Amino acid sequence: MKFQFNIPNRITLLRVALIPLFAAILLADIPHKPLLSAFIFIMLSISDAFDGYFARKKNQITKIGQLIDPIADKLLISTALIFLIGNGVELWMAIAIISREVIITGIRFYLIPSKIAVPSSFFGKAKTVMQSIAIIFTLLQFPMARYMMILAVMLTLYSGAEYLIKIRIKTGNKIVNLPNLITLSRLLLIIPFAYYFLNSKINLALIIFGIITLSDKLDGVSARVMHQMTEFGSLFDSASDTIFILTTLMLLIHAKYVTVFYAAMFILPIILIVWLKAYNLKKNRRIIKPTISTINVGLGYAAILALLIDFAYKNIFLMIVLASTYATLAVFAFKTFSKK
Repeated sequence: MKFQFNIPNRITLLRVALIPLFAAILLADIPHKPLLSAFIFIMLSISDAFDGYFARKKNQITKIGQLIDPIADKLLISTALIFLIGNGVELWMAIAIISREVIITGIRFYLIPSKIAVPSSFFGKAKTVMQSIAIIFTLLQFPMARYMMILAVMLTLYSGAEYLIKIRIKTGNKIVNLPNLITLSRLLLIIPFAYYFLNSKINLALIIFGIITLSDKLDGVSARVMHQMTEFGSLFDSASDTIFILTTLMLLIHAKYVTVFYAAMFILPIILIVWLKAYNLKKNRRIIKPTISTINVGLGYAAILALLIDFAYKNIFLMIVLASTYATLAVFAFKTFSKK
């Protein structure tokens, strides 16, 4: 899929490039901040219509354009929601909207090779419009902002459920099944876990951590019992574990539980393992999941718990997990590059 630097794609890239400016204005303490931030958001939203218009008028619709255009929209919406949490947007609202967008976008990416596509529905388009209106109302601090945001959340969840039902019809149990829904719940719980951790509510963070750990076992058990072990489910489960561990490492660095250097010693092999998984899937059409990988994830959860409760031997746990992580990387590398 080659990138074509035509007018529609240039507009899309410009929209993405200006998102940091929008975020900076939301963070800055400047005069007329609500008006300025709302103006930039409206301009970036309108540019979405322009790139589509030029693409159709000049017959410059490209596959890469169809891919990056919705991503640009979701980045803009997600950025606005994240920076408005506590300033008109409640945490659960941001979680609901962002999670829906990430999950559905991830499924779309996964289905690209199989050429299975679900066209946008009326509710899918309506939720995008309502999200933008709700954010503008919030930026301008209008009285009806909260009710508009609630309506946006309802449309977002409905359109997401509608999409999953259509995917279920087209793919059967390959994507939408009970094990994957359990994995999805684990992924969604990362956000409140981070929120309570950052707000020093460690007891609540520990409760959520326990649920996350339990769900990591339940999705695998349910997949085997219900005979619903799929390629997507394996990838989704692995991605959820990786996202949780990397997110937790960032939180631990922020709270000074671990140093940046020590965290980097973990992050490097994790990134390499993810790359090896992707390489195997693309080149060899197989998913590698050695036993040591499962053990390593379990040890990682144990080390996180040790840090959260300030266990006396937490440093020993960390050293064991670090050694296990590099051993896992070595096994992945051996299985990837060894001759069959």
